[in-house]
Amino acid sequence: MKLPEIKIKEERGSTLLSVLLKGYNSEWGGHAHELNKDVEAFFKQNPLSEKSILFLNKIKALQRDGTDQEALYNIALTYNHPERVNDLINFLTKHKDYIAEPHHVREQLMLVLGELESSLSESLKNQMNQATSFDIEKRNQSLAEIKTRFNKLIDFFKPSQQTTSIKKITLLPTDFLYREESGSAFEFGDEMILRSHIDNPSNLEHEFLHSVINPIIDKLSPGLTEKQKEKITQLANKKLKQDYGEGYFSLLCEEFIRTYNDIFKKGEKPQTYEDFVQKISGITEDQFQKFLAQSESLKARCNELGINTIDDFKNKSQEYFERFEKNQLREIIFKFYQKYIHEKKQNNKISFERFVLEEFDRII
Repeated sequence: MKLPEIKIKEERGSTLLSVLLKGYNSEWGGHAHELNKDVEAFFKQNPLSEKSILFLNKIKALQRDGTDQEALYNIALTYNHPERVNDLINFLTKHKDYIAEPHHVREQLMLVLGELESSLSESLKNQMNQATSFDIEKRNQSLAEIKTRFNKLIDFFKPSQQTTSIKKITLLPTDFLYREESGSAFEFGDEMILRSHIDNPSNLEHEFLHSVINPIIDKLSPGLTEKQKEKITQLANKKLKQDYGEGYFSLLCEEFIRTYNDIFKKGEKPQTYEDFVQKISGITEDQFQKFLAQSESLKARCNELGINTIDDFKNKSQEYFERFEKNQLREIIFKFYQKYIHEKKQNNKISFERFVLEEFDRII
């Protein structure tokens, strides 16, 4: 596989959806950039329309765990892009089957986004455009470094062009309403759209790896038994399942990427309980309360164990670690990467895809 063509440009639908979600819930997303205050101030004077609120309430009600942002952003990326609709419908049908009428949901969101765009003040639009333009300029200056990072991933995994069919990458400018630590990857045909904060390059690599890992797991899946699929779900840690559900496919893709990007690439090993205790030892009460306020998932996990303060957290660290942090699936995949490296030393032409398809069935 050769490095895909990379361009940096805004997708208006994605930008508008973030504004919409911020107007729906001011606690949503990030809070560091000044644009967040400007958007919040705008909606205090100009609340969302009843149509917008009804639509988001309906989407939220469709899924047990709340609003599915991945589905919404995929739909939003077809704003002014009708050529992407067929790929969108295929994605929703395959991965978001709880959306029974995807065409209708898309039509509704397009109307909501169009209405929102026309209602924004010129001053707010100008502020958003200035932030976007500045970010695009900075990203273009670091484009050579981005290409180097992607090329290193391609060299390590050696993806096949037949499996990873991406030929174009659209890198979105930083979404300053979104959380800095988070990102997303979306695919429409041979185009991949990546969203990642400019100050979080590791996350950009994570999102790019979805184009490599996901299609490999697609190929692996038919050879897995139901018992093996259940075992993958069982071995994944609860924190990951809290964010990605119980489906083995998403859990396996995410853990392959996280284990490589967050652990193996850095020369580290999977976290032990002692590591976890060391990590939380210096957290103050103020910091802990801030973490709780910023993360609904962390708050839910702490509520489950009756944790309200940092002292509670430290006193119940063993229970918290065993329930949410311990990750047997990561330990297996980490050893899998170690074996892959060993095989590469013997045969540098071996690809990760071939190795996964030949070896993973045996270890799981």
